[in-house]
Amino acid sequence: MKREKLKEIESTLPEFFTMVANAMKAGLSFPQALQMASQEGPSPLKEEFKEILEKINLGWSLEEALLAKESALKLADFSLMVHSVLILRQTGGNFVPHFENLAHILRERKKVSSKIRLQTTQGMTQGVILGFMPLGLGLALFCLSPEFISPLWESALGWIALCAILILDAGGWLWMRHLARIEI
Repeated sequence: MKREKLKEIESTLPEFFTMVANAMKAGLSFPQALQMASQEGPSPLKEEFKEILEKINLGWSLEEALLAKESALKLADFSLMVHSVLILRQTGGNFVPHFENLAHILRERKKVSSKIRLQTTQGMTQGVILGFMPLGLGLALFCLSPEFISPLWESALGWIALCAILILDAGGWLWMRHLARIEI
C-alpha cells in the first residue's frame, strides 16, 4: 500500500473511532456501528472497513477479518484498535469509552508529534547554521585579511589543520543531525 494512503488512513483513525463510539452510544451493536462508519466515515478508511464487512458477509468471523486487515495495513494505531477489540469481545468490556479513549489518545499523540517535529526542525536549522559558521568565518577572514589565513594552504601543517577543521565540522554537523532526528 502506498505511504500516502497509509498516512491518510492513520490521520482519519481518531475521527473514525469517535464515529464508532457515537454510533454505539446511540444503541447500535459493534458490527452495526462499523457498518454505519464504513458508509459515512472518512475516506480511505471507510473503504478498508467495507472490505472487513465484505469478509464478514462472506462468512469470516469479525476477529479473522480484523486480523487480516491488520496484517495488510501494518499500522500501529490500527493494530492497537484490533487487539483491543479482540480483548473487549473476549472479556465483555464496554466499547464506547474504549473507542473514545483511543480517539483521544491518537489526537493527543498527533499534537505531541507535531511539537516534536517543530523542535527537531529547529535543531536541524541550528545544526546547519553552526555547520556553516566556520566556513563563513574562514571566508570572511579571507576577504578581510588574506595574509592572515593564507598559511592554511601555503604549508603542509596548514593543509592538515584545514582538513581537520573540515572533517570536524562535517562530523559535528552529522552528529547534530543525528541528535535532532527523533523517531515518533
